[in-house]
Amino acid sequence: MKRTVFLLALGSLLFSCSPDVKSQEVEGSGLVWEQTMINVGAVLEENGTASADFYFVNKTDTLVLIEEVLTDCGCTLAEYSADTIPKDKVGMVRVNYDQQSRGGTFSKMILVRSNVDTDGDTLFLEGVNVPFPNDPASHYKVRKGGLGFVFETNNLGTLFTNKAKIKPLDFYNFNDYPLQLNQMQEDLPEYVQVQMIPAVVPPNTRGVLEIIYDPALKNDLGFVEEEINLSLISSERISLDLDLIAIIHEYFDPVPVSQLDSVPKLKISELEVDLGNISSGKKVSKLISLENAGPRPLNLRKVVSNCGCVSIDLPGEDLAAGEKMDLVFTFDTKGRRGIDHKTITLFSNDPLNPTQTILIKSRID
Repeated sequence: MKRTVFLLALGSLLFSCSPDVKSQEVEGSGLVWEQTMINVGAVLEENGTASADFYFVNKTDTLVLIEEVLTDCGCTLAEYSADTIPKDKVGMVRVNYDQQSRGGTFSKMILVRSNVDTDGDTLFLEGVNVPFPNDPASHYKVRKGGLGFVFETNNLGTLFTNKAKIKPLDFYNFNDYPLQLNQMQEDLPEYVQVQMIPAVVPPNTRGVLEIIYDPALKNDLGFVEEEINLSLISSERISLDLDLIAIIHEYFDPVPVSQLDSVPKLKISELEVDLGNISSGKKVSKLISLENAGPRPLNLRKVVSNCGCVSIDLPGEDLAAGEKMDLVFTFDTKGRRGIDHKTITLFSNDPLNPTQTILIKSRID
């Protein structure tokens, strides 16, 4: 037997009780959740409701009964078992999301209260609303292989190396035949995986390509751009090129207060350099001092400028505790005039400031 709770206008209630809310990470919680956040990806309007199942294990010494499930939006419908869950057995809360007309990302909060934890456990359902356009031909104007996309270049946003990024790309199949993703993707790099939803997209309907990008496997930092090639099949093989951009940062665990003085620390002598007035065509060099002000070895993962007009001379990548190093950059003003701003970005294993940027200002006559 199941009971359904559909609650409207509960935002104020949820926010008022949120300081006391516990999750599976809080000691003493009676339910251990498989996951507390599920991303359902792109929710196409024509596909109706999207559902996600949150599973938990009863780790108490008593029977568990879910007494109440609250949501912060009337667009979510929660279903859960009315039966008691014995010790070490699995229960489930299903959350159904009925998309609204407004497009864009969403994050919905669900509060699960039980007889062993009246404060409740907090769950999150996330995804992207994709309303159906009035005119698919004009909305999906970027055509590739008979498919229509919204953007020529797809921005994955800011990525961290501890977590793969899932980017849904909605498209329209303008072909007269159905398409599916070839299971043999020989040209994809190891850090990119792709899924097509649904598995077969009929003609003149929409689908979603889920790009799963693992920045740790990419093994690069900063701004990246690349073209990936997908293989689609219908009656014949179709090649589809997609352009991706992203900014990748290395992830570091939070540093305990007791260890703040025990980590490598990159100290840069100048974070803003004003070169003043420069004649066009002239090359100007500047020395910046780098120092490891921490007790542990410092490693410069990557040093890069946002312009090929700035060359960088660095004698090494590693600094022992207390050691200094000179970074020399040269700015070539050829073909440039007016107020000019360039940057040099340094990525290091300093967990407090893993990414630091030097701003270079000038006025070119």
